[in-house]
Amino acid sequence: MIHSVRARLALWYAGVFACFLGLFAISAYVFLAHSSREATDDYLAETAAAVAGAMEFERSRGESDTVAIANVVREFRLRDIDVVVFEPELDRARRARNLVTAGSPAERITRVPLLHGFGEILRRAPRAPSLRTVQEAGQNVRVYTLPYTLGRVSIVIGTAQSLNAQERTLREAEAALAIGLPVMLVLATLGGYVLARKALHPVVVMGERAAAIGAATLHERLPVANPRDELGRLAAVLNGLLERVERSFEQQRRFMADASHEMRTPVAIISGESELAVSRHDRSLSELRDALATIHEESRHLRGIVDDLFLLAQADAGERPLAPEALYLNDVVAECARGARTLAQAKNITLELCAGDDDMPLVGDEALLRRLVMNVVDNAIKYTPAGGRVTVRLQREKSEYAIEVEDTGPGVPADSRERIFDRFYRARPAGLSGARPSGAGLGLAIARWVARAHGGELLLARSDESGSVFRITIPARDAAAT
Repeated sequence: MIHSVRARLALWYAGVFACFLGLFAISAYVFLAHSSREATDDYLAETAAAVAGAMEFERSRGESDTVAIANVVREFRLRDIDVVVFEPELDRARRARNLVTAGSPAERITRVPLLHGFGEILRRAPRAPSLRTVQEAGQNVRVYTLPYTLGRVSIVIGTAQSLNAQERTLREAEAALAIGLPVMLVLATLGGYVLARKALHPVVVMGERAAAIGAATLHERLPVANPRDELGRLAAVLNGLLERVERSFEQQRRFMADASHEMRTPVAIISGESELAVSRHDRSLSELRDALATIHEESRHLRGIVDDLFLLAQADAGERPLAPEALYLNDVVAECARGARTLAQAKNITLELCAGDDDMPLVGDEALLRRLVMNVVDNAIKYTPAGGRVTVRLQREKSEYAIEVEDTGPGVPADSRERIFDRFYRARPAGLSGARPSGAGLGLAIARWVARAHGGELLLARSDESGSVFRITIPARDAAAT
C-alpha cells in the first residue's frame, strides 16, 4: 500500500491521463484509418468519372463509341491507379497502362497494382457503382466499378489502387503511438509527482511546524503562504485552533494558580490552628473552642471552593446534566430574596423584591436556579456599602423571564467589566482602595454557566458610580410548552 499522498496523487493523475490518452489515441487512429480509406475511395470514383468524361469528349469530336474507348484507354495514364474498361457485349477488357513495357522508365515509376483477375471482377460487377477490397500478390487492392452507357455501348469502368501506402501510414502511426504513449505517460507521471510535491509542500511545512509546537511554544503559528487558497485557509483554521488551545491552556494554568492561591490560605489557617492546638497542653477550653471554630469556618470556606471547582469542572466536561422539573420562577426568586435578607441586614443594607403576583411557570433545575439567583444577589450585597440598597426585579418580557439585580455600590471599574465573569477574578470597587472583597471569585462564573445551561444569559447591563445592574434572562418554557 502506498502511504505517500504525493505518490497516490501522481498515480491517480497518471491513471486518468492514461485513460484519456488511450481514448485519444484510439480515436485518432480510427479517424486516420477512416479518412485515408475515404480519400482512396473518392480518388477512385473521381478517376472513373474522369475516364467517362474523356470518352464523352472523344464522342463529341465525332469519334465512334469504339474509337472513343480505344483513344481514352490508350492515352489515359496514372502512376498509382490501374484503369480497365470492360465491354460486356464483346467480352473485352482494355487496360489503360498496356503500353507500359517491362524495364521502361514508366514501369519504374509506376505503382499501379496489376490485377490479373480485373476483367473477371468487372464482368461480375453489379449494375450500380460499387467498392470492394481484393487480395492480389499478398497486398490489399481497393477496386471501384462504375457501370456506364457510352452512346449505344454499355461498358464498365474499373479503377484500382493498392492500399500499401495507407497501410504503411497506419503501421507507422501504430508504431508512433506504441512508443509515444508510454513515453508521454511516464513524463506525465513524473510531472504529476513534481506538481503534487510542489502543491503539498506547504502541508509538509505546516506538519513540521505543528510537530515542533509544544506547551512552551503555543504562541507560535503555522506559516500561511497564500491565505486565499485551500491550504492557506486550512492553515488559518489551524492557527485559530492553536489560538484557542493557547487561550484555554492559559486559562487552565491561571485557573490552577488561582485555585492553589485561594485554597492555600484556608489550608494554612487550618493547619496552623490545629498544630497550635495540639502543641500546647496548657491551652484553656475556650481557646480550644475558638481554634475549633476557626478551623470549622475555614474548612467550610474551603469546602465551598472545592464544591464550586467541582461544579465548574463537571460543567466543562459536560458531566453535569440538568435535573429539570416543573417549578415557578417567582417562588424561587422570592425564597432567594428571603434568604439573602439576613446577609443584607448584617451589613445594614436594604434588600427589596419587586415581582408581580402572576405565576411564572418554568421547567428547570431548581437547585441550580437558586444558586444562580443567590450568587448574583450575594455579589450585589458584597459590593454595596452599609446603608445601601439592593433591588431584585422579576418580570416577564414576551417569551422570556428577566431578573434584574440592582445595587447602589460604587460600580464595576471599566477595566474589569470584561473580566468579572472570569473564574477567580475579583474586581476592586471603583474609588475604593485596599484588598478586594472576600470570596473565591467563582460566584458570577457559576451563575453565568447556570443561565446559559438553561438557554439564557447573564450580563452586566449597567455600571457607573450610582451602582450596577446585573440582568438574567431565561426562556419562558413551562411544562405545558414542553
